[in-house]
Amino acid sequence: MRRVAAIALSLAACAPAWKQLPHDEPFQRATPPRLHRIPARATLSDWWDKTVSSTVSPLAQTVSPARYIDRLTGGRPALDVNAFGQVPDSAWFENRITRRGLTPEQVAAGSGVGHGPADGPLVVVSGKLEGSTPGMVVRDSDGTIWFVKFDPPAHPELSTGAEVVAARLLDAAGYHVPDIVIIKVEVGRFELAADAHRRNKYNARVRMKPRDLTTLLSNLNPDAQGRLRALFSRSVPGRPIGPFSYRGIRQDDPNDLIPHERRRSLRGLWVLSAWFNNTDTRRSNTLDTFIVEDETRQLGYLRHYLIDFGDALGASGDRVKYIGEGYEGQVDWAEMGKRYLGLGLAYPYWLPVQRSPYRAVGVFEADVFDPARWAPGFPNAAFDEATALDTFWGASIVARFSRDHIEAAVSAGQYRDAEVAAILAEVLMKRREKMLRYVFESMLPLDDPEVKRRYELSMTDLAVGAGLVARASYSWQVRWNRTGRGDRVLARGAGPSPAVDLRQPIRDALDSDRSAFADDPFLTVRFRRKGHPAAVEVHLRVAGSRVVPVALHREVD
Repeated sequence: MRRVAAIALSLAACAPAWKQLPHDEPFQRATPPRLHRIPARATLSDWWDKTVSSTVSPLAQTVSPARYIDRLTGGRPALDVNAFGQVPDSAWFENRITRRGLTPEQVAAGSGVGHGPADGPLVVVSGKLEGSTPGMVVRDSDGTIWFVKFDPPAHPELSTGAEVVAARLLDAAGYHVPDIVIIKVEVGRFELAADAHRRNKYNARVRMKPRDLTTLLSNLNPDAQGRLRALFSRSVPGRPIGPFSYRGIRQDDPNDLIPHERRRSLRGLWVLSAWFNNTDTRRSNTLDTFIVEDETRQLGYLRHYLIDFGDALGASGDRVKYIGEGYEGQVDWAEMGKRYLGLGLAYPYWLPVQRSPYRAVGVFEADVFDPARWAPGFPNAAFDEATALDTFWGASIVARFSRDHIEAAVSAGQYRDAEVAAILAEVLMKRREKMLRYVFESMLPLDDPEVKRRYELSMTDLAVGAGLVARASYSWQVRWNRTGRGDRVLARGAGPSPAVDLRQPIRDALDSDRSAFADDPFLTVRFRRKGHPAAVEVHLRVAGSRVVPVALHREVD
């Protein structure tokens, strides 16, 4: 069954909304945020967050008729998109690899300053001793605050490497993430601040003593030069005010007008998370910061960050993932029901998964990986609301990452063994191919409508660019999109690329009825690719001596 998914399409004055858009509207328009006072700091109970996401929300959705109606109708549309189905730049997301054409070197460097803490002592202001993975907060000689993490001794390079690689991929995609680097640091550089503190096993704040720092560092494995591999995460700009939720809005933020589960930038995040297997996408791994723009009146806006990616690739924080992580949720009611009804005879499909012999890789593979079945550890409200168009948007970002981009991101993990880096890059490439084939099977992956030399419309085939299709043959149809009357076909054609010269069709429209075309100067070009069931339509406005794309519709098969 085929349904046409219209992006930003509505009826107003008997004409579609896209006809009323200004003809010079760019694809990505950054709307300046409204400045306001700093909101109250948000608090988070991790225990309650896990309970709501794993139990309360799934059970509520099970008995909700609206949930089933949404699924039958294709789901509720995202609200943070423009007429081309793209997410404009904002405090939530900034288009990077899709618009800037990043080099591998830029992907490897990320958007940070490109180096770790300043030379000199690292003053420890707080520390974490409990648990398997120690960590601390330090202040360098320039006064910059850094969050420091170490790998558990049993799994060197596992979690720090995973965190950096995931951060590089998310940053290149367009998400706001901290500036993270891995460096080798001498043990002697750490000094304890007079007012340093830590949390004890009862989560009470207590003074951190010199022996606490000694204990923390003695549990690690320095190299022969007395250096520790450490992940340094620079404190993000602005004043932290707590995490954001993947559902609802923040009432004290005047710019937060779209329910978070209706944001394509958050819905499509599941595609990238599945790609590099970041299974911990809970609220606790997000952060809002207040960016001051008006120092005099202390007015600013909130910027929204994704943080903590130690559960990406084959890592799960302080340990290796168990083999089912990423294949089903930690509390997966559907899978538990299947096993209960199957009397233990319904074996999970992921049982063939094996741990890599390399400890820095852990459990990260592409052979069993199935994009349609991937699941985070706990349900994510935005992921659950994702429609086919949201998924396509996420896949369109993944398609821009070449092997060179991926290898560059992996290189930021600074793995000692070249074989580890090669394995991770290869698995990412294979998972990328599986994801793209899964998504592009039902939607024609033509994107980036562009008009060259004023009248020549061309598009990019993401499947060809990603190496999924070696050769392709395209057909196109040009019609005069007439309001209140039936459309008139002006031209048809075919060729080896999704491109069409619109000069002759425009002449034909003018010759047939110059006055009517002047009042309604819109064309629609419908592209198809041989062997693919769906189509893409680009709507254009003839503006004087040029043609301007104003909207795009995707057909979902």
